[in-house]
Amino acid sequence: MSKDLEVAGRYANALFQVAQDKDLVDVFSEELTELKAALKANKDFVKLLENPTFTTEQKKNLASAVFEKINPTLRDFIYLLIDRSREDYLSVIADVYQKRVNDLRGVADADVYSVVPLSEQELTALSRVFAAKMNKTKLNIQNHIDKSLLGGVKVVIGTRIYDDSLKTKLKDMERQIKA
Repeated sequence: MSKDLEVAGRYANALFQVAQDKDLVDVFSEELTELKAALKANKDFVKLLENPTFTTEQKKNLASAVFEKINPTLRDFIYLLIDRSREDYLSVIADVYQKRVNDLRGVADADVYSVVPLSEQELTALSRVFAAKMNKTKLNIQNHIDKSLLGGVKVVIGTRIYDDSLKTKLKDMERQIKA
């Protein structure tokens, strides 16, 4: 694990614990998702927030103006990150926090690669089958188009890969013929 992810993980876990104690897990999840999207869309704001020439108080004032409508506990958490010069970890913390929420809810993220976009029925069926295999209640599926697969699908859930693509089957046949 990289040091950055380790540091972000500690902050995300602490925030998750506070959210559980205050029964704010879903509130923080929604607000962190919105916050991450806002940071991604406003690169200039991120540059200002991470600018080393700004004082801690200037950064807090800037954050206060932008994040005025978020939960006060979450805002205090952002101030803590600013105090400790960790504001650049905010997006990674949001990702790690969301993973903790997903683990709590029995949800996993999956990337499904196919030659053509899959229908909602196909995605639902894949979600049901692979959620059961992973002992999860639900899969959040992101469908990616990969013309090189030739046919079939490849499902990636965390570190597990289920490859039922025509490309892989042809490679397997080639290896068997050569053996």
